Amino acid sequence: MINFKSLQFFHSSKYSFVGVEKQGGIFRFYLPKGFSENIDEFNGFGKKRDLFFLFYKIFDTFKKICIDKDNIDKFVKDRDGIIKFAKGSGIQDDGDNLENIFYSKLDIIGSLLDVYDEPKILSLAYRLGRSDKFDVSQIHKYLHQAVYLPNNAAYVDQMLLPKKVLQFESTDIVSMYCYLFCEVKLQLKENISTEITSLSERFREKYLRSDDSLFDEQSYEQVLDILKDALETIDHNTPIKDADYCQYYEAIELFLYGDLNKQKDGEIWGVSNFHSVWESMCLNYIAQTTNPSLLLHLDPKYVAHRLMESTKISPLINLSNTFDLLNTKLNPDAVIFSPLLSQVKVKTTHYKICDDIHNDYGYKTTFKGIGFKNSKIAFIGQKEGKHTLEKLKEVYPSFPINSRFSSLEVKITSPLPKKEFYSFWAIPEVIDSICLHKMYYFNHLFCIALEKNILDWDSFFKEILSPPPIELVFNISYKDPRTNVFNLSIFRDESAKSLKDSFNNFIQQTTNLYRDLLEVIDVKYLTSNYFCDSKNLEEIKQRSVRKQFVYEYLIQKELEKRQDKLSNLSIQSSFWLPSYRPDDTNLIEDGETFMDGYIQLKNINFAVLAENYIA
Repeated sequence: MINFKSLQFFHSSKYSFVGVEKQGGIFRFYLPKGFSENIDEFNGFGKKRDLFFLFYKIFDTFKKICIDKDNIDKFVKDRDGIIKFAKGSGIQDDGDNLENIFYSKLDIIGSLLDVYDEPKILSLAYRLGRSDKFDVSQIHKYLHQAVYLPNNAAYVDQMLLPKKVLQFESTDIVSMYCYLFCEVKLQLKENISTEITSLSERFREKYLRSDDSLFDEQSYEQVLDILKDALETIDHNTPIKDADYCQYYEAIELFLYGDLNKQKDGEIWGVSNFHSVWESMCLNYIAQTTNPSLLLHLDPKYVAHRLMESTKISPLINLSNTFDLLNTKLNPDAVIFSPLLSQVKVKTTHYKICDDIHNDYGYKTTFKGIGFKNSKIAFIGQKEGKHTLEKLKEVYPSFPINSRFSSLEVKITSPLPKKEFYSFWAIPEVIDSICLHKMYYFNHLFCIALEKNILDWDSFFKEILSPPPIELVFNISYKDPRTNVFNLSIFRDESAKSLKDSFNNFIQQTTNLYRDLLEVIDVKYLTSNYFCDSKNLEEIKQRSVRKQFVYEYLIQKELEKRQDKLSNLSIQSSFWLPSYRPDDTNLIEDGETFMDGYIQLKNINFAVLAENYIA
């Protein structure tokens, strides 16, 4: 077992190894770059335990991806538990070595989990025995043994049915294994079947108290001693030790008695060249969260196969042959098309809205909670008398509320479905990111224009307001048969001039704040301090900046061939750097200014990214 009390956390600005290392009899857990500012926060049994299991899951996920991708010429594992495989990057820039090494000289967790076989466990735990119970569904199997009465009725006195009997044989070692398995799985925050949990509880009831835990600071040492005594007792009293017994006994023995102290100084468990793991974490997130049509290029080396399959659709811009240069295949980590609205960043991920008593001449479209006066939402085909909220609650969760003006609240957890709901409200004179985010979430008609790159009033009126279902016609009576919900309700207080002025103001402000661009992402296992240190400028130029210039140049030449509205797209390079912000739910934070902003430094929150990676 690992004694989390004695484990010490360290970080190194140059060392690429992440994991447990023994130096002079002291066990050090080296954390990744970006953790240095929070290193003092990990003093304590619980925090050390949680961080250890987090990295266990990260390394396990990385290893599974590599095996699944079959891009490492197979793992070669020596007798010391060392796995080596080639790094495989086209251009080496951040890693210290040309190969990755996975150290597992004493992988007590993996050894325990590897022998898990639920069908075998259940077959061993519930041995068949003679039972006085009667199962009608099994009667056909016992007719040849039955006693037939004078009335030709068949009498069966016993059946061979599953019978739970506690005895010192393989059933006891299995229940002990199930207890350890459940304890580890709880730390890994993974699901456990009810049958295995039941066997675990059987062992707990016999040997432990209900609140004892192997991974609790207060009961850790006591439970470990009890488990060692229980293993000895079971082994001493089990008369027949078959192959199944030996398999589970060895896994338990290694888990309980595996001693890091017996290992020589050096790396014991972890991964060298953590750059590859960090790259895998970032690129898997990009593949999972980016619209495939906007993901123009992605290095597939350490991305899960299932995610790569989901990205195989026609991208908005084809860059398949862009990075071939002088018989050399260049390979940026990722290239993403970032529409203007996707760059709006706010902390809010949902909005709570409720209906308003204002009925808009029968079309009930007014809402409270959006934050702007006369905020209105309509859906296609809406008729008089039915509020839009009734349609929204079919898509989003809703909750009753006690209010004299409203009876129901809807939680908008994602942007409204396109081509189904539309919204409109008079925008403020000054537009900020919060306003833009709300307009995006609620499908404000001005935002739809931005998404379609419609930037002038005439095109907006022709392509969005004139076609069905809006068919907007100004200066007509509300009783005119050509009018609909959009005329009668959403635009009831707007004239053609006021709407045009508002639209032009919106376009001018947003295009000054944001613009469509291509983002060339390079994942760096380096810190902001490294890039801001003038002593590193020459090295940065040679290993990173020149490469970005080449990427941008090749993309620019490809765009010029298009001769359309995408030909003049702006190109922005960014470096993704590790940072650890456990109290921040945001993934990306703008870093220090680098090269006057020509290349952006993005601090990526390791805490958020890790949860996404191991999910």
